Amino acid sequence: MTFTNIERITPVIGFMQAYSHTISTLKKCSRCKYVSYCNKSCQFVQLVSQIIQKQRRYPPCTHDDEDYFPTTVDQLESHLKYARKDNIESLLCELQQLFEEDVLPEPSSLLNMYGAINCNGFSILDNDLNGIAPGIYLRASMVNHSCDPNCQVISDGRKLQLRTVKDVTEGEECTISYVDLMDPTKERQAELEKRYHFTCKCVKCIKEINPDDGLGELELRDLHWTKVLQLCAPYLKLDSSNNLLANYYLLVRLRQEAIKVCVHIQAWDKYVEMGQLNIESLRYHYGPYSAMLGLHLLDMGNKLLEMGRLREARKYLTEAKSVLEITHGPQHSFMMTPYVQKLLDL
Repeated sequence: MTFTNIERITPVIGFMQAYSHTISTLKKCSRCKYVSYCNKSCQFVQLVSQIIQKQRRYPPCTHDDEDYFPTTVDQLESHLKYARKDNIESLLCELQQLFEEDVLPEPSSLLNMYGAINCNGFSILDNDLNGIAPGIYLRASMVNHSCDPNCQVISDGRKLQLRTVKDVTEGEECTISYVDLMDPTKERQAELEKRYHFTCKCVKCIKEINPDDGLGELELRDLHWTKVLQLCAPYLKLDSSNNLLANYYLLVRLRQEAIKVCVHIQAWDKYVEMGQLNIESLRYHYGPYSAMLGLHLLDMGNKLLEMGRLREARKYLTEAKSVLEITHGPQHSFMMTPYVQKLLDL
């Protein structure tokens, strides 16, 4: 079974410190928690301004090219008819204040750029898969969606790798998922319709059925850590009393929440128990080769190693290596860190 790194694409991305306001009035980026902006509009305008500056350095290609890929953001799908008029007018006004008239693209190009960013943006992720910044990757934006994808994207700093996670035959389309595959069909389709303006009709969407239960009402916010565990306790064991499927998406997320609680209160035996219960569930939802599964296995192996349970640790670390070599590749910066290499070579 051969898996290859299809391509790495440099993002069009930028950040700005909003100096025109006092520090006390600025709002930190909700993702990186480092850069500050006046508001969301300010953040969006900065991304657009960086795109404008970058595109001035590279001439666009024509649609007559044999292997056409977009070289400017305004060549991407924009779905402008769904855009809010007041948002567009505000964007144009702020950009006119930032740029000279001869630098600013034509209004039609700016409008397409606005729409393209809204429906083609990627989240740049850190090594723990936390979103830290938005980015536009022109070639990656051409990859279509599937709820049963044969590829995944993985961040490597500011670069993006598109990697196959299944066998792909010659001429077969490469696909990724635009949404969280653990979400039930209705939620996935609602998100796809809202942001990307299409309805997915894949086999998974047609056949998938999720049972109803009382977990939909369960609210975990603003609770003390120990209360979260108490509230989740009836659902955190594999038995028939709760009438839930072991891989039911809310049950899996409850366990993920419980794992975070265990880390906070340093209940490591419970951490391992919850982690073991979620391994097959992550495999069920995301497939046998996913970054989510690989990192989970790595964390499990590392914790078991710290607890002195060497045989179990080796089992999970061996499996983590087989998954991460597919999802990240051996040359990924994360895989080349001494800490990770030491664990995976145990």
